[in-house]
Formats: sequence, C-alpha cells, structure tokens
Amino acid sequence: MRLSVGCDIVSIHRFRDCLGEGGHAFLERIFLPSEQQESSIERLAGLFAAKEAVCKALSIPAGCWHQIHVAYEASGTPKVLLLEPVRGIQDLNLSISYDGDYAVAIVIATLT
Repeated sequence: MRLSVGCDIVSIHRFRDCLGEGGHAFLERIFLPSEQQESSIERLAGLFAAKEAVCKALSIPAGCWHQIHVAYEASGTPKVLLLEPVRGIQDLNLSISYDGDYAVAIVIATLT
C-alpha cells in the first residue's frame, strides 16, 4: 500500500476571467452537468482545483475532466467519484478550502 498526494491552487479572479472568455463551452469542457449547477464562481474554482488535484494524485492526463466527478455529501464534505475505473485505488480523500481570492484542493489516494 502507498499514498499518493495531489494538490492544486486556483486564483478565483483568473478563473472568473477564463470563464468569461470561454463561457458555456468552457463550463461544458471542464464540468459535468451536475457540477455546472454550482451557483458561485468560487465554488466552481474549488471544483476545478479538486479535479486538477485528482489528476496529479492518480496520474490521470490533464484534460480528462469528465472522468472525475466532484460531489458533496449531506454533511458538506466533498468527495470524488471516478466515472472510469483506475486500477489500484483503495481510497480517495478530498479537501477543498478557500481564502480570499484562492481555492485550494488536496487529494490523498491510498493505492495498492
């Protein structure tokens, strides 16, 4: 068993600019329909950071955004659901935090 860690930080201001430039096409390229329902730019920036952190922890090629679904438990805890199997994963833990103009996400994966 081994641990793998992925971390990403997103400037909410820059993310807002990217969203303004790419509009609906940008949203559809990055997020699943259920994720697009998030109401704030801040929350979407956190989801983007989470997807990037998952890619880093699991060595998933960047751009495979629709393989990763970030959802929330009733308690508000974020969780990762992989829509395509990745061998050797025992557990995935995700944390998303916000401070000022930044969203940061960290993923710890337990692998066999």
